[in-house]
Amino acid sequence: MKKEWNAYKAYVYDLDDTLYRETDYLFAAYARIAEACTADPKKRAEYTDYLCRSFALEGRQGLFQRFQAQYGVTLPIETMLSLLRTTECALELFPERKEEIEELLKQGKKIAVITNGNVIQQRQKVHNLRLQEIFPQIDIFYAAETESKPSPTMLITWMNKQGLAASEVLVIGDGETDCEMAMRAQTGWMQVKN
Repeated sequence: MKKEWNAYKAYVYDLDDTLYRETDYLFAAYARIAEACTADPKKRAEYTDYLCRSFALEGRQGLFQRFQAQYGVTLPIETMLSLLRTTECALELFPERKEEIEELLKQGKKIAVITNGNVIQQRQKVHNLRLQEIFPQIDIFYAAETESKPSPTMLITWMNKQGLAASEVLVIGDGETDCEMAMRAQTGWMQVKN
């Protein structure tokens, strides 16, 4: 852990690609979707590979529509989304993040996680990571329940509840929405690359 971190009393983490690799969850969900489309193991592997590659090359926007068009799959998109949001799989925290959080908690620091995205899906990821089981002391917030990031509403509410000034909080994330949320709340900001 970096020495300058000790200047803060509290740390707010993003979830996806900050605490763990999001594709570990997504690719497990894509395999589950492929399994729901066919009993043929070869086709299942082909479908899974397509979904993973298409996501990597073209992103999540329109992914299931592209999949249906490519293979003539009749599984409704609503069913695919439901499978995506409820996938059970083993996820692991990045080892360096886990050690970092353990050290911060030993020092008596306050920690929260604020995550964007579909609340059902984000709760499933938190469950699969066993985050609340491993670290029951940290607060977890789902921004979409109030205002999605970059809105600082959830962050400011948490800081006020904890009696923290913005200068006492460091936001750790991997994207512009985290940076903008930190700037709007006027906290410290650190970008991670994993």
